[in-house]
Amino acid sequence: MSNDGQILKHYSLSRDPDIAASELFEGLYQEDTECVIFFCSVEYDLPALAKALKKQFGDTPLLGCTTAGEISPLGNCKGSITGFSLPKKSFAVEAALIENLHNFSFSDTETILQDVIVSFKRKAIKPAESHSFAFSLLDGLSIREELVLKSLHDALGEIPLVGGSAGDDLFFKDTHVFLGDKFFRNAAVMILVNTSCPFEVFSTHHLIPEENKLVVTAADAVDRVVQELNAEPAALEYSHVVGVPLEALSLTTFALHPVGVKLHDQFHIRAVQKVNDDLSLTFFCAIDEGVVLSTSRRGNLVEHLRETLESLEEKIGHPQLIIGCECILRQLEVVNLGIEDKISDLFRQYNVIGFETYGEQFNAQHVNQTFSGVAIGFPSE
Repeated sequence: MSNDGQILKHYSLSRDPDIAASELFEGLYQEDTECVIFFCSVEYDLPALAKALKKQFGDTPLLGCTTAGEISPLGNCKGSITGFSLPKKSFAVEAALIENLHNFSFSDTETILQDVIVSFKRKAIKPAESHSFAFSLLDGLSIREELVLKSLHDALGEIPLVGGSAGDDLFFKDTHVFLGDKFFRNAAVMILVNTSCPFEVFSTHHLIPEENKLVVTAADAVDRVVQELNAEPAALEYSHVVGVPLEALSLTTFALHPVGVKLHDQFHIRAVQKVNDDLSLTFFCAIDEGVVLSTSRRGNLVEHLRETLESLEEKIGHPQLIIGCECILRQLEVVNLGIEDKISDLFRQYNVIGFETYGEQFNAQHVNQTFSGVAIGFPSE
């Protein structure tokens, strides 16, 4: 069958790998599929799911990652698999696997990407520099996002980059990316997409900086651990400034009381992951001594999301797909405020497919507590 070069979207709520793969295939199959990208819960038996997906999709290129929650045609989901298929008529795709992130260096990028970029430009259906974007999926526990992103961004030149860090339902033990027929740990997948459809890459949040300052006075930048804020034990000082008792600090607290840094005219969240036994704080992204953090207040998440989606629609028309990377901390705020149905309604209305992340990627930056991604319009007649 033909769908005139449009994207197909589907999901499965079954926890059985064979049934889930079969249902996903039934919803995503189309003649001349360029690739399938999926997002799945870690509740699946991942080796069994990989085998089932390969059996169903055969030689169709498969890419994906594990999540901290899925965004499907139903809206926000848990314990599911969702994805989309891109047709050859409107898309050309090349992908690269970057393994062993713990030992990744800038010099690795040229070796890994050189042939991929040449092949990508050769098969592009539109001029590569002006009609392409890169979508990245990284192991969310690698602590290497900043280095990998800076390296990829430099190599890509004018091609915009967006993506997310794989999750594992807040266990913080085992996150995976997928390419071909296998899940990988300590790895990243970079997907180059060339398209004849209009698209817009974006990253946004609803948080507004306040005047309270937290200066990082002692930190281990390698492990993203802050020992002191304002020359006090980090967790104690954070607790004092945000007005939450030390014993009550949790991931939800960090979601509701985020801190960030001002860079030029932008405010970038530096999300806290956990309190350690020594009262230090572990962060989701880069942090170092001398960084000046500000507390923030939360705007209206629903209205901000609605305005973001309407703005994207004004630029490209009603999207046939928005690949959405939403920080898990945003979802914790959504649940805390009881606005799940309103968010899911907006995701359904604007065809968002994606996942809850352990961090988002936007060009050379690893960011937190954002809704980031790429909106893709319908092909022109």
